Amino acid sequence: MTKPYTIELAEGAEALGLPVMLKDLIGQNLDQKPKKLLDFIKLRIQIGLIIHDADIRMTLGFNKGVLTLYPGIQDRVQILVEADAEIIMALSNQTIKWGLPYYFDDTGKEIFDAIKTGRLKVKGMIPHFPSMMRFSRIMSVR
Repeated sequence: MTKPYTIELAEGAEALGLPVMLKDLIGQNLDQKPKKLLDFIKLRIQIGLIIHDADIRMTLGFNKGVLTLYPGIQDRVQILVEADAEIIMALSNQTIKWGLPYYFDDTGKEIFDAIKTGRLKVKGMIPHFPSMMRFSRIMSVR
């Protein structure tokens, strides 16, 4: 059976490790929670990730049901997320309530604290807020 989405690794992305993990995580989320598929298909944006403690830079290129994971930060990134690996993993465990990230449980408080202290930085979130919310929903395993 053909899946209604595609997740692929660009040349060189496999060597980073994290793109492979994100490919599996997002694919499992879409397979196990088909309601997330609508968010995935609506995304048409480039999101950069910088994971400081792992020295990883990568780009997630979403284009109407196709996600390509690239090594490095691509030129046309509209949202840039910077954090340590621990915070990036917390984002994948974040609770989503009413379609929005929930900051009142332990994981949410950890993420909110990371934002307040500058351990998590998100550039471009305000002009691309709907895309950021869709990205949060497909990233969360909850």
